[in-house]
Order: sequence, then structure tokens, then C-alpha cells
Amino acid sequence: MFELDRFSVAFGSATALRQASLTIRPGDRLGVVGESGSGKTMLALSLMGMAPEAAQVSGRLLIDGKDMSAATEADWQRLRARKVAMIFQEPMSALNPLRRVGDTVADPLRIHLGMDRAAARAQALDLFREVGIPDPEARLRQFPHEMSGGQRQRVLIALALACDPALLIADEPTTALDANVKLRITDLLVRLAEQRGMALLFISHDLASVARATQDIMVMYGGDIVERGPTAEVLHDPAHPYTRGLLGARPDPAPQQRDAAGRRPRLPTIPGTVPALHALAAGCRFSGRCPVERPDCATVKPAMRAFGTRSAACHALEVPA
Repeated sequence: MFELDRFSVAFGSATALRQASLTIRPGDRLGVVGESGSGKTMLALSLMGMAPEAAQVSGRLLIDGKDMSAATEADWQRLRARKVAMIFQEPMSALNPLRRVGDTVADPLRIHLGMDRAAARAQALDLFREVGIPDPEARLRQFPHEMSGGQRQRVLIALALACDPALLIADEPTTALDANVKLRITDLLVRLAEQRGMALLFISHDLASVARATQDIMVMYGGDIVERGPTAEVLHDPAHPYTRGLLGARPDPAPQQRDAAGRRPRLPTIPGTVPALHALAAGCRFSGRCPVERPDCATVKPAMRAFGTRSAACHALEVPA
């Protein structure tokens, strides 16, 4: 089990992650959404013990009850791959272009599990089969540039699964993939999580993929968690003004009427721009862009309030008695 307790990551006056608290249990499938700069990737890196050296970290991170706040890099190296693993955003840059992909996947098996070369290669072949790479024996000998984007993404999934982690973090796993490949990769991650009983943290801008892959969702803005709850409930009836704006900006898949000049109507947008981290409001981070802002929103941080199976952090939130 992974727990964050009022966990923050700052760079001087700029706070990239502010007092985040959450629990990830075995079998959980949690989606994380929000604009670029909202803190999604910093959250993922923190769970991997990979916050930048220049960061000031506070709060607690517990893994199976053990506080990792004072953990050394050597401590984290013993946990990465075996306890928590991550699929990084861009498969072409995440794979070493000078190494055959089979050797790349075999490496953690030899380093963390002590397998010899032959056993590691045989296990890598089994992993290629498990993630659905066609003609896996031949693919083991290929370099990344010889594979399609979807195949490279499957190699990264095999690499992340090599040491059977308890938590798999997928950071934008469907970026730059076409629609059909996105669906197959998303469904593959869900199937693997269910079969292995592992937790999945699915980070994406693609709300359709998040809806398909996750049971619960967490919405982030400006380094804050602003809403969380069952995925279907949050996407159907968002409570936080930012979540409503985010969902309202989704493209409508239905055909739209064009104007006299043949142009489609513009997509709705959230007014304003995301401020720089050092310029965020001390209170609600969404202050200045929020359509229901109150006088104290900019200066008083809203508490996360529960209602039913959900919670949100908003001064204007009307919680049923």
C-alpha cells in the first residue's frame, strides 16, 4: 500500500505539489487528470523516489507502512522495479536507441532478481508474449527504431512489469498513438492490472482513456488535488468548478453544424491562463479563473470536503447535510 500524507514538493517559492494526501491499495486503478503543470508528473516521480535534487520535500510517503521520507537513493533502488515501476511518456526517447529491446527488458531481471543471461532472456520473451508483441522472438533482437509506436509502448510495459511491481504508474501511456492503438494499450493495462492484482496509477490528458481504464479519478490543478471520487460519477456530475471547465472543453464527437463560412464552432475554454508556479494564489489555486469565486478564495486554502463517495476542495461547494 502506498500512502501520501500532506506531501509537498517545492522549488523555492514555487510549489509543484501542495499537501497531497492519498492512499493507493493493491488492485486500485486510479486516474489522474489536469492541465500541463498541474502536478501530475511530479506526483508520479515522488512515488518513484525521483523528485529532483533541487526540490524541498515535506510530508510523508509510506510504502507498506514504512516511512520513506529519509530514504536514501540506495533504498529507492531496491524498491524501484520490484515495488513500483513507471511507464514514461515518450516510448522512443524512453528506450535506449543503441540497445536491442530484448536486452533492455532483460536488464532489470538480471539486476534486481539475479537471473543469468539465458533466464532473463527467456523471461523477457514471456513478457513480450504477455503484452501482445507479435512475433516476440524476432522482436527481442530489434532496436527501437525498427518498431512501431504501439510496439515500443508494449516494450515499455513489459519493461515496467519485469519485476512484478505492486504499483504500475502509466504517465501519458497513449500519447502520440492513433485511436485504435490507444484503445488496445488502455485495455492491455487494465487486463494486466486485474490479472496481476497490482495497482495502476493512470495519468493522462485523454479523459476517454481515463474513463475506460480507471475505477476512481483524481483531478489536479496548480499542484493541488481539487476533486476525487469514482470515475463515472466525477465525469458525469463534476463538483469542482475546475473539473466542470475541464470536462466542458472536451471536443464533441458528434457532427457539428458549420457557420456560413464553413467553420465549426469554437470549443469552450476556461478563461485566463494557468499561472506560473511561483505566482499561484495562496488560497485556492483556481482563483482568478473560477466562475464562482468568492472574496476569500484567493487567500484561504479550501479544505477537502467529503460528500457521499466523493470529495472536493472548494469554498462554494454545497455539501448535502
